[in-house]
Amino acid sequence: MASPLTTLRSALSLEGKAASGRAIIPGSRKSAPEIYGAQMGRTGGSRFAASSAKRQLEAYGSGTDKAMDWVADCMGVIAETAAHADWHLEDYEGNVAPRSRAEAEKGARLADPWLVQLLEEPNGYQSWEEVIELFVIDRYITGDGFLYKRGDDGQGRPLQLLRLPPQHVDVVPGDAGELIKHYEYKAPGKVAIQIPPEKVIHWKGPNPHDSYRRAGIIAMGPRVFDGEIALSDTKASYFENGARLEGVLESDQAISESNAAKLRRQFSGVYAGVKQAFQVAVLGRGLQYKEIQSNAKDAEIARLSDQSRDRIFAMFRVPKIMLGLSSETSSTTAPAEERRNFDNKRMRPILNTLQKLLTRELTADFGLMLKIDYEYQMPIEEQFKLGGEFAKIPGVMVKEVRRQFNLKPLRDEMEDEAKAKEIEEIVLNMPDPLGADKGGIPDQPLPGEPGRPPKPENTLPLDAAVNG
Repeated sequence: MASPLTTLRSALSLEGKAASGRAIIPGSRKSAPEIYGAQMGRTGGSRFAASSAKRQLEAYGSGTDKAMDWVADCMGVIAETAAHADWHLEDYEGNVAPRSRAEAEKGARLADPWLVQLLEEPNGYQSWEEVIELFVIDRYITGDGFLYKRGDDGQGRPLQLLRLPPQHVDVVPGDAGELIKHYEYKAPGKVAIQIPPEKVIHWKGPNPHDSYRRAGIIAMGPRVFDGEIALSDTKASYFENGARLEGVLESDQAISESNAAKLRRQFSGVYAGVKQAFQVAVLGRGLQYKEIQSNAKDAEIARLSDQSRDRIFAMFRVPKIMLGLSSETSSTTAPAEERRNFDNKRMRPILNTLQKLLTRELTADFGLMLKIDYEYQMPIEEQFKLGGEFAKIPGVMVKEVRRQFNLKPLRDEMEDEAKAKEIEEIVLNMPDPLGADKGGIPDQPLPGEPGRPPKPENTLPLDAAVNG
């Protein structure tokens, strides 16, 4: 028997208010025996566990020697931006569904309060921001993010939204070609539970090698991250070892074993160790000290570290400027352009995917779409620069210039609405295009305008032009 929410969804589709607006596709869409199942070389019911998910997540702030600071920094920028972006709900006609009566106009339809609470407080101990941040981290670090729609109020509405750690989730394919039979979740030390596919929101990354488990950023370039750990270990060893000597004492004469041991103890006791760093060595006649290990400078650790860091930035597609490395921003790209590219070409596609996923798997059952409000915010100095250039366009109107500067309409600031409207519709930078009787005004000379002396009859003061 169909749930009440499924019935609601079908009814909305008949009213033209469903997400797609397309004709309902007949037949089952959850089975493909000729593609999935046995022909893929898998046994029905076998598990497809993400064996490396735990290891991959350790790269992000695990507190172990496998954690990488640049991974945490890059992923933190993406996850925190996604989690703290504002959002709203809309119906399928594009009308905003306010979350509370205080936000709504009189008589406006409010969003379903059950859905609003579920999104704002997914469960008893986590907020929307906490759940979404973990969801995004799981998706991009391991390739799979899982949200569990736990419980049912009898009308098909979930009671909680819970993040499932991907390292504890197995995807079980169907016995007869179903795409997924169920998800199996097993917390450490607990009994495994089976969760129906319709109860799991599975955010999948691309993976051409596996139809059930996906690939995250770590899996797309594991050697890059292995190299970063090796470099970090090497750098740490230089500081941890301090001035520990790794070299040989040479003599132009033969040295007995007893004298060699004595020299070794004396020399190491005086010059080796952190506390003895920067001491001046005093060697007897015929003795020379030679290092047998390259120092950090000769090994070019700094250059290799920068290369490793930049490769990690490239894989996460996070520009340096987003992490405060403005002095090292690309010489060919301005900081403002890098921020704009990050917002428009990195964050916006991520948020588009996220809002479509949550709409399809959750809010559509309530007849609503989730919209995440995040756009590139131009720095104020760039806004004024662009606005100044915009104001020079021939034929632009005063109200359009004010809108470019995010200024309120004059009608909201002037008592005389008719006068405000008249000023807003003044056409700038045009030599009386419509005639004075049709709203055109005399041409005003542009500041520093070269090569075109304005006609005397077109240089009336603005007040005289407006007042006739």
